[in-house]
Amino acid sequence: MSAEQVDKNVEGWTWTHGARKWHYYREWRAICGGMLLFKHPAEGYELNNDNSADNCAACKRKKAQEASNAG
Repeated sequence: MSAEQVDKNVEGWTWTHGARKWHYYREWRAICGGMLLFKHPAEGYELNNDNSADNCAACKRKKAQEASNAG
């Protein structure tokens, strides 16, 4: 799924207090399975920053795998 098709109010990258890295959240759960949110961030999620060094490596791998399977 491309960034143009993603609603930044529903899914994307965000950092939560206490986390070492940014995680990609979908339906309140990080796609790596490591983190859970209880509400969406008020400002929405970050999109189009999949290769940042600050991102969780497992989330980046999962996003890359999804992109390769979709295309």
